[in-house]
Amino acid sequence: MNGVLTGVVLVLLWGTVAVRFPTLWRDAQQRAMWATLFALAVTKTVTTPGVNALLGKLVPQAQVIPHLLAVVTAFFLLRFLSLITGYDADHPRAARWQLVLAVSELVVLLVLVAVTPGGIKTKGAELMGTATAPTAAAYWVILNGYLGAVLALATGLFWRISRPAPAGALRQGLRAIAAGTFLVAVYAALKTAVIVAHSAGLTIPVDKAEPAANALRTIGIIVCLIGAAVPAVGKLRAIMRTYHSLWALRPLWSVMRRTFPELILFSRRRALLELAGVDEVQLRLYRRVIEIRDGMLTLRDHLPAGTRDEARSHVGDDPALIEACGIAFALSRYRSGAAPIENGDGWADIGGEIADEVAWLSAVSAAFRRREASAFAHHQPATPATTPHPAATATPTATTSPPPTATTTTTAATATARTAATAATAATGATGATAAAATATATTNATGGSTNLDETKTPANGRRCQREERN
Repeated sequence: MNGVLTGVVLVLLWGTVAVRFPTLWRDAQQRAMWATLFALAVTKTVTTPGVNALLGKLVPQAQVIPHLLAVVTAFFLLRFLSLITGYDADHPRAARWQLVLAVSELVVLLVLVAVTPGGIKTKGAELMGTATAPTAAAYWVILNGYLGAVLALATGLFWRISRPAPAGALRQGLRAIAAGTFLVAVYAALKTAVIVAHSAGLTIPVDKAEPAANALRTIGIIVCLIGAAVPAVGKLRAIMRTYHSLWALRPLWSVMRRTFPELILFSRRRALLELAGVDEVQLRLYRRVIEIRDGMLTLRDHLPAGTRDEARSHVGDDPALIEACGIAFALSRYRSGAAPIENGDGWADIGGEIADEVAWLSAVSAAFRRREASAFAHHQPATPATTPHPAATATPTATTSPPPTATTTTTAATATARTAATAATAATGATGATAAAATATATTNATGGSTNLDETKTPANGRRCQREERN
C-alpha cells in the first residue's frame, strides 16, 4: 500500500515540478514555490529503496541523505511563507538568518551522524531493537523539531488565509494544504516522541505502527499537492481555451506578421518564452488581436468598394468567408503595389467585447485558409486604382495634408492600445493577470469601448503614409 502511495506522490510531484518550471521567470515567490516542490520531489525519490541502495554504494550513511534534503525543502518552504506574507519586507535580513539557521541545522545533523556509534538508524525495527544512543535521540529531536516547526507555521498560515478567501476552489485548496501540512507535522511529532520514549527505556511496539505512520505522512503530502492543484484547475481550463484561440488566430496573424513585421508588439525570442507559459497567455491573446486589427486597418485602403458584395455573390452568405475573401484580395493589391483607394469597402462591424473579437477573428482565420478566399483574390483585377498613389503626389507643405478625420482618432487609439500592450509586456515585475487586465483596459479606453478599429474609411494612418513614401 505504501509503495502505491509513494508512486502516486512521485508522479504528482515531478509532474507539478515540470508544469511549474516556467514560473521560475516570474518572481521570487514562484521561484521559492518551485524550489520547494523540486527539493521535495528529489527527497521522495532518494527515499525509495532502489535509489537509496544505489547511493549507499557511493557514499556512507546514505540513509540520512533524505533527512538532509528534507531540511533543504523546509528552508525553501520557509522562504515561500516569508515572501507571501510580506515578512521579508518588514525584516530585510530574514532571508540571511533563515539560511544561517538551515545551514546550522545541516552542520549539527552531520556532526551527530559522525559521532553516533553505528550510525543513524532510520527503520522502526532497527530503532526499537537496540538501545538508542543519546546522540541518535538528539539527531531525531533536532531534525523533526526544525521540520515540525516549519510545517506548523505553514499549517497556521494556510488555514488563516483560507478564511477570507473566496468560497469555492481557492478556499478548499488552501484548507487542503493546511490539512496536509498538519498531517505531516503530526507524523514528525509522533516519531520524535516514540524515539525519545524509547531512549528513556520505554518499550514501544512499532511493527504495526510504522506502516500506519508512513502512510499518514504520504497521505499528508498527497493532500497538500491536491490542495495546491485545486485552485489551478479553473485557471488551467482558461489557459487551455486561450491557447486554443491563439492557435485559431495563427493563420491570419502569420500573414499579418509577414506582411507588416513592424506591427508585431514583441520579439520572436519573447514569444518562445511565452509559449512555455512565462507570461500570462491572455495578454498574448490581446496583443495578437491588436496586431491583426492593425494589419486590417492598413489593408482597408486596398479594399475597393463593392468587394464584399462581389465576394458574397461568389461564396454565399458566410460572413467569415466574405471577410476572408476581402482580406485576401486586399493583400493581393497591397503586395502588387496598387495605389490605395479613397472610398473603398470596410470590414465587418463587431461588438466591443474582446471575446467577440476573438471569436470573429478565429472564424475569419479559419475561412482565410480555405481555397475560396485565395481563388477569389486570384480572379479579381489587382491593377492600380485611378486615384494617384499618395507617394507620387505628396508635397512637403503642411497645407496639402487632409484635415483630421475619424480615422485619425482611430489610429491614435490603436497606437495608444499598442503602447499600453507593450508597456504591460515590459513590466515583468507585475503578474501576467495584472498586465493582461491593464492591456484590456487600455485597449477599451483608447477605442471608446470597442476593439473594432474599422469605424471609418478615410486614410489617415501616419505609419501607413510613411510606408507609402518609402515605396
